[in-house]
Amino acid sequence: MKNYRKFTQITLLLLSLSLVSVSCSEETLDPNNNNNQPSVSLHDIQGDWIRIGGNNPTNNGMKINVNEDIGTITDKQQSGFSDGDIKWMDIVGQGSGNYTHQELGSDYNYYPATINFGVDDTLRVDVNHSGAGNLQKWVREANFTPQSVYLEVLQGSWIRVGGNNPTNNDMVIDVEADNGIITDPALSGFDLGDLKWKDIYALNNNSFSYEELGSDNNYYPATMELGVADTLRIDVNNSGAGYIQKWVRQ
Repeated sequence: MKNYRKFTQITLLLLSLSLVSVSCSEETLDPNNNNNQPSVSLHDIQGDWIRIGGNNPTNNGMKINVNEDIGTITDKQQSGFSDGDIKWMDIVGQGSGNYTHQELGSDYNYYPATINFGVDDTLRVDVNHSGAGNLQKWVREANFTPQSVYLEVLQGSWIRVGGNNPTNNDMVIDVEADNGIITDPALSGFDLGDLKWKDIYALNNNSFSYEELGSDNNYYPATMELGVADTLRIDVNNSGAGYIQKWVRQ
């Protein structure tokens, strides 16, 4: 009877140890975690990413390689950073596609930030610091579509047919790459060859941001929306005549 009881106790002990071993194998324990809590895998965000949006368009086009818990700049573009800078540091998985990290700012200080990994292989970054660049959108480089592809629909000549400043109707603009140059000023008061639309950037297939030349020769942020029948509707972020415009392909 004693032998049977002893055998049963040993069997239960071995079974318990087996369950603990299986449980530990299903999670990766972080040796730096003082609470010995399981860490969440960073597998989904490993690899090469390219920045395509956010509230600081100057930094669009920058590339980052994520290796384990560090994101290193591999192509700075026009950002002001340097290739090799650690842009994302100490990335920690929080579960459900959410991560925390330290974000390198343009002042070369690090700020707490979050990364959300979307089902469309998109990373959305939110930095806990005010100012341009605290909102960012990144896509995996392998899935990236160059701006030239999106801007193809705008190439060619456009004539202004409406808006809240009729004096400027009949003006003609020719779009080449990401700029629009006046080829016929009509009665607008602008000059032939003026750069009217500057730095056009595609937000998606039909929406674009850019800089609009005003009658005071200053540039103002603006958006274009491409609608049916090849119609462009423009909204300039400035009050006064001409901030609403309608253009059609010539």
